[in-house]
Amino acid sequence: MSKTRQSRLRTFATSLVLFAWAAAWVWPPHGASQGAPAKDEPLPTRVVIDVDSPERALYRIAVPSLLGSSALGSEGAGVVRNDLTLSALFQVLDPRSFLANTEAEGLGLQKAPWSSVGAQGVVKGKLTQNGSNLDVEMRLYELARGETAVLSRTYHGNSEQLRGFMHDFANEILRVLTGKAGAFGTHLLYARKVGPGRKDIYFSDFDGHGQYRVSSGRGNAMLPSFGANAGVWYSMLTDTGSYLTNTKSRERPVIEGNGLNMGPSVCNGRVYFSSTRDGNSEIYSAALDGSDQRRLTNNPSIDVSPACGPGGRIAFVSSRHGGPQIFSMDGEGGGVTRLTYKGNHNQTPAWCMDPQTPLLAFSARDGGGFDIVTLNLKTGEYKRLTQGQGVNQDPAFSPDCRMVAFASSRGGVFISNPEGLNQIKVLNGTISTVRWGR
Repeated sequence: MSKTRQSRLRTFATSLVLFAWAAAWVWPPHGASQGAPAKDEPLPTRVVIDVDSPERALYRIAVPSLLGSSALGSEGAGVVRNDLTLSALFQVLDPRSFLANTEAEGLGLQKAPWSSVGAQGVVKGKLTQNGSNLDVEMRLYELARGETAVLSRTYHGNSEQLRGFMHDFANEILRVLTGKAGAFGTHLLYARKVGPGRKDIYFSDFDGHGQYRVSSGRGNAMLPSFGANAGVWYSMLTDTGSYLTNTKSRERPVIEGNGLNMGPSVCNGRVYFSSTRDGNSEIYSAALDGSDQRRLTNNPSIDVSPACGPGGRIAFVSSRHGGPQIFSMDGEGGGVTRLTYKGNHNQTPAWCMDPQTPLLAFSARDGGGFDIVTLNLKTGEYKRLTQGQGVNQDPAFSPDCRMVAFASSRGGVFISNPEGLNQIKVLNGTISTVRWGR
């Protein structure tokens, strides 16, 4: 058989596997007992808030270029500006509006020229290079508190570490101003389409910088997950099915079996996944070395997409009450609770991992395309982040839960706040299964 024909057969077989996986949860199996038909309420309409209204006043902050090097100074200030903008908590002032003589001020501050452009806070910085060594001094001033810095940090390293220094300082700015540090400098994990019927797993900084491929490029990799001490987990599709692997195993099968084995999620010292090995898609767990595999759900309907949450809870998607909805259970499969009651097709749940912020994000369809929705598990309030903005799927919370990343048919990964405000693209391409981790 020619290599071309073999390649075509592999592509066709992979397409069949993907189709079977999609069919598994979109259409319940014939004859399955679904219980009473669900009477789910519609999702709320997206409410757009005027960011200029008094109720939504943003903190106005100025970030001039760092002193000492025009190129590195501009780069460093740009990182801080971008971080603060992505947080949706700041109005970052246009540097072209600045009236202060920043060279003459140095790392000090004269309030008047900054007050005149509306700044409430000012970030100052200075770079000192000595061969390959780089020292960075950073200051934050709050004009209401005078001309003494409220935050000072000094960093030592090299120019390649500059972005990390700036992310750290931006995190400290949030800590000083809000009492809680930010999640700047954290990372995204995702599957990227690299050819017809083919995906690879990629990793980047949360702002899209420093992207690199995690999977080998020799197969069809998808549905990644951060994995404690076992590196990055993901599913590998083959001509006949799929298996779970991770970067530490160098793409050798860790969990395999008949049918589809998909969507790993790691917590509680175990890996959770869905599998059709028993003829119907159910949720399983296993030890991190692939041993001690346990079936956690047993229902004639479809159970897929396990997602780890606070306290060891596992969210998953099930059609046991009609259309796909989000449920949760404990790490052993007990205490099953239905979480979503709005929308007629909900999928890809993602928890906010901060126990003090009881939010769940998911993608939902209620007659149109998929959109991103959050649910406050304490109050029962739903918020629609997207609407009429293409197909939006696979949400992920930042570690501090202040931001939500998601894949969009608008051409990449977007980040917004949990209300859907300030949507900014950070990655280009055809991307799916976004994950956000440290």
